[in-house]
Amino acid sequence: MPFNCSTFRVMIASPGDVEKERAIAREVIHEWNDLHSAEKGIVLLPVGWETHTYPAIGDRPQAIINKQILRDCDLLIGIFWTRLGTPTGVAQSGTVEEIEEHIASGRPTMLYFSKLSARSMSIDEDQLAKVQEFKKTCRARGLIEDYKSRPDFKRKLTSQLSLAISRNGRYFTNKVWKI
Repeated sequence: MPFNCSTFRVMIASPGDVEKERAIAREVIHEWNDLHSAEKGIVLLPVGWETHTYPAIGDRPQAIINKQILRDCDLLIGIFWTRLGTPTGVAQSGTVEEIEEHIASGRPTMLYFSKLSARSMSIDEDQLAKVQEFKKTCRARGLIEDYKSRPDFKRKLTSQLSLAISRNGRYFTNKVWKI
């Protein structure tokens, strides 16, 4: 049976080394919709640069991503492991730029940091150090979440997404922010 709802975009921001976690985040969002959309009148739409952007010329690549999708997102889920990402000319990485713009707009931002072990041969020590420094600055600015495994990430995101939607109701009823 049809029901009235509002749709909110959830930006999944991350560098390339957490592809499996991005898939888990999409799965969690779809499961949230299955369980809560009809009751709450809210549908969450997972958004990412790899699925919601199109080719465009005329600005920095990250600026184009920000214009095409980030500005319309209502919640951001950021995920890190061993890579911070590629510098944009404005920020240390595209992911960091997305997070900083989203925070500056006053919208809810949830950050997750993996504690999964990685093969030492595949780790870029400079990237890992940048992740650790970014994590340290984020910890000083608010609450962040660590996860030990992908099932742990899924469990935490599942419960914390529900908490974020419930406790940030005003963000999801009065969209008043703009970047």
